[in-house]
Amino acid sequence: MINIKDAYYRLSMIYHPDKNKGSGEAAKILRDITSAYEILGNIRQRKLYDSAANLNQNSSQFTTKQQPFETMYTKNDIYKTNVRSRDYNFEQWSKAHYTNVFRRHHETRQKRTRNKMNDEYAERQNSYNLLTIMVFASIFILISMFEHVKKILIERNRVKRISDKNIQDD
Repeated sequence: MINIKDAYYRLSMIYHPDKNKGSGEAAKILRDITSAYEILGNIRQRKLYDSAANLNQNSSQFTTKQQPFETMYTKNDIYKTNVRSRDYNFEQWSKAHYTNVFRRHHETRQKRTRNKMNDEYAERQNSYNLLTIMVFASIFILISMFEHVKKILIERNRVKRISDKNIQDD
């Protein structure tokens, strides 16, 4: 993909006065290219340019026969630029291009957050399940112990009654 700086350097090499000695048209084109590069390189000026707020300035038109960057090769019309006209809306292109990037980034962040929350929930549930199992196991052990103690007490009482009965019989 060709960026603004690469396009500026390529066009300035084509229309530089040292390569086109005595050509006034090449000098004018180079001034236009430099002016465009300065505007596109400055965020504030580029926004003003995109919003057409600088119509009172003397904006030049590219009038060359050679148009090396007339259109970018893409299926999307937003990406197509025509350097002959000043209708290119960089803000529209940025929104179209970066909206998808930001949306994917936001969706990825939400997915990670959801997964983290689900993992924390599952961990809490496992802790609760383990605690429940421990409580029921403790209750079962206590019930079993009480049943065993109850049997021992019943057996002692029976043995005591038998021994008391044997003592009385003697």
